[in-house]
Amino acid sequence: MATGSRSPQRPHIRFSVANAAGILLSALTLAGCIPYTVGSTAQPLRPGETQVAASWYFIPNGIELYDSSYTLSGIDVEVRRGLDNGVADVGIRVPSVSGIMLSYKRRLGARGDFHRPAVAVQAGAGFVNLGQHFAGELGIIASGRERNSATPYGGVRVVHVLPLSQGAVRDSPTAGGFFGIRLGSRDFGVSPEIGVYYDRSALGIRSTDFIVVPAITLHGSELLRILRGF
Repeated sequence: MATGSRSPQRPHIRFSVANAAGILLSALTLAGCIPYTVGSTAQPLRPGETQVAASWYFIPNGIELYDSSYTLSGIDVEVRRGLDNGVADVGIRVPSVSGIMLSYKRRLGARGDFHRPAVAVQAGAGFVNLGQHFAGELGIIASGRERNSATPYGGVRVVHVLPLSQGAVRDSPTAGGFFGIRLGSRDFGVSPEIGVYYDRSALGIRSTDFIVVPAITLHGSELLRILRGF
């Protein structure tokens, strides 16, 4: 995570309800600095196809302060658009209303073949943590044959943030793997996912450098039509 500064000691403090609420509010802000969830298969969208996705994730024991632990959580919203060559798409993601990232996904191998397992490379860059940091990501996604029942996917990825202001904390790269299953079709589906990452806390707010990130993503072009109806 990359915001605030490291405290040299952890004094014993008795928390009030207001203090606890303040910590939880800060936790929600901290959770938004890195987009942990992928929420999609390796298959790019068809040319001209648009898809919207909303991902909710949480990190159990994501923050540990004064002998207490708290769960970090975040919500990412992403819109992707298929390109005219049929083997790539682009996306714009807003991670927990704290930044914006642009990504490009390109399938390797068979051109525009939607009926076979796929492998793709995805790269992205943008600004997170309310503009305090530049973020870059690179990952490999593999998925099974596209089905309207269940399509497994997984892969590995690295995300790194760099400070853009003098007071912003420097952080080491976050790296790990993820696995999920898309239930339903490309037009409307839900994807439970779990990721395991090496994510050293720049703030020293955790006792471990490894985190587990369960998530669930709701996505599809049908979801976009539903949102337009409101």
